[in-house]
Amino acid sequence: MGEPLTILHSESSMGWGGQEIRVFSEVRWLRRHGHAASLAVPPGSLLGERAEKAAVPVAWIAMPHALDPLAVARIAGRLRRERAQVLVTHSSVDAWTAGLAARLVGVPVVRMRHLSVRVRTNPVSRVVYTALCDRIVTTGEAIRTLLVDRLRIPPTKAVSIPTGVDLEAFHPSRGAPVRLRKDLGVDPETPLVGMVAVLRSWKGHLVFLQALRQVREIRPDVRAVLAGEGPFRTVIQDAIRAHGLDGQVRLLGHREDVPEILGGLNVVVSASTAAEGIPQVLLQALAMCRPVVASDVGGVPEVIRPGETGWLVPTGDPGALAGAMLEALADQARARRMGERGRQMVEADFSLERMGERMEQLYRAVATGRRAISPGDSGNR
Repeated sequence: MGEPLTILHSESSMGWGGQEIRVFSEVRWLRRHGHAASLAVPPGSLLGERAEKAAVPVAWIAMPHALDPLAVARIAGRLRRERAQVLVTHSSVDAWTAGLAARLVGVPVVRMRHLSVRVRTNPVSRVVYTALCDRIVTTGEAIRTLLVDRLRIPPTKAVSIPTGVDLEAFHPSRGAPVRLRKDLGVDPETPLVGMVAVLRSWKGHLVFLQALRQVREIRPDVRAVLAGEGPFRTVIQDAIRAHGLDGQVRLLGHREDVPEILGGLNVVVSASTAAEGIPQVLLQALAMCRPVVASDVGGVPEVIRPGETGWLVPTGDPGALAGAMLEALADQARARRMGERGRQMVEADFSLERMGERMEQLYRAVATGRRAISPGDSGNR
């Protein structure tokens, strides 16, 4: 195993979504395995609040903007006091602020890139991925390729390590379809489809609703749920009314019982139109043997393999999305077989344990100045 490592993660994001869940899961995994992993976050951070409740050490440091001198000084002081061996940055502001702090005190930096949003290619933007970090970790091979191609960084500097799934928490036996349907007032035989995602514009809820309107023309018995909360809620509510779907769609708000939600769905949908790496909900759904229909954005094709682990449709195409949902509902035996193959894939390549081991290996190599795992060992065997 080697000696325990001291690792500080910085995260300037205030929200709670897939990126923050990845950070939270990884820090807890590292601590369970004997490492001194902690967080530096701004006051009011939802990630920080959850981390404190989980007994993870948190440094509350305001990061009002990139390179804020007070924030740089406070993070540098934290790195010195903890004798940190590695700093891990996650968002733009902390990549600049904490990255500079680490350079001032001689601590190596790993830059995490979670989204497939195109990065600017100007010289200033490149600094975060060149001078202010030693290694780059992306959550999917598509993001890694995008960074290497656009920023012209050495391919060996970046590696893809997808987010891992807790195989026990997302075991097929953990689903509670009867309870979910009882709570919703939905008959056990009623087809139920849904999305679990933060309510953001690029998560594709509007595309999903357009598709659902088409599904209703052929299968008026289908019902849908949208689990999640976010800034796009009012827009989604208006779209539900505009499409006449008030009686078919339920907004569940933020839910902690994600395994129970996924376990109650006949089809899990991801309709994202941009920015995705490999959405955690897809891996979670596959871990629970659920049928999946997803748009081919970002790193999604790395895990949703048509005819093998689910249905893959063109991004932003409600007609194709509707057709795939209808096909999945019509052939539940085939859908179950795809879900079972998905579980096998997640067990082999996308477990929380595998992610933790690969991140641990990389951090140890960075801390000791050795060559870390190669880009070729992407985790998608």
